[in-house]
Amino acid sequence: MSQQVVLVGVDGSPTSAAALAWGLEVAAARGAAVEALHAWHWDRTFLGMVVPDTPVELAVGARHGVEAELEKALADRPAGSATVPAWSRTAEGDAASVLLQHARSADLLVLGRHGQSAWQRTLVGPALGSVAGTCLSRSTAPVAVVPPGARPLPPDRVVVGVDGSGASLRALRWAVHHAERVGRPVVAVLSWQLTTLPAPPTARDSWVPPLEEWEELGRSLLDETVSKVAESGAVEQLLLHRPAAAGLLETVGPDDLLVLGERGRGGFARLLLGSVSRQCVEHAPCPVVVVPPRTRSVSPDE
Repeated sequence: MSQQVVLVGVDGSPTSAAALAWGLEVAAARGAAVEALHAWHWDRTFLGMVVPDTPVELAVGARHGVEAELEKALADRPAGSATVPAWSRTAEGDAASVLLQHARSADLLVLGRHGQSAWQRTLVGPALGSVAGTCLSRSTAPVAVVPPGARPLPPDRVVVGVDGSGASLRALRWAVHHAERVGRPVVAVLSWQLTTLPAPPTARDSWVPPLEEWEELGRSLLDETVSKVAESGAVEQLLLHRPAAAGLLETVGPDDLLVLGERGRGGFARLLLGSVSRQCVEHAPCPVVVVPPRTRSVSPDE
């Protein structure tokens, strides 16, 4: 069996450093290796003029930058991740395309919530924040987005959003497996409104059942979803009558890990990333893992 690989996108920014430190800790818990990857490209036009091909010194500078970032992360890492195999790599090309290509063979892709290159200001490319959005929508591997200031420690809890959809079931499976590796409890949260649950059997065109019936339906849906993944009592269940994103964001703290499916019951096919997942990724105080569908194209242009 080949070793798992945690792929971390780096760009020299503080959030990139936080993502790399967090990735090393996750790799230690999962028995995985870490690859720190910096993708870059040189814009051959400047003020309307065509400039020469990619200068060798820029490629060398990119390589030295990512090597230095990895070296610092390895020097600062906690003792628990001291034995994690780690290496760095640079690749020329659009950042999202390069990361998505390498993520095909990775078990987890880790990105900072926002990026701003500190050691490659002359390289032209999207900030890691916009790259993260593309990767969240296209990656075939789960994507972890790490906020600024995240501590590289095992989470207090693994909180997972559940709504009865196939996407949330995949997220729950990933969360339970990860929680077993890090030795932390799992909390399954179903945050519901009348518009996000199937109607109770007593509902009619002119009759809206009382909230107690909707709540009972939500609890049954939560029980049914959890029972497909874990034994009774192994996962704490939390039912909230709140908008989904608000309920999840109110539940997690900075020392938790939030796990979501890419798109749940409320998603529209035309959206690349579900609105709940996007809101949580952008505003959660803790790292967020978004679990993708089983298979799909990784081309950002499709």
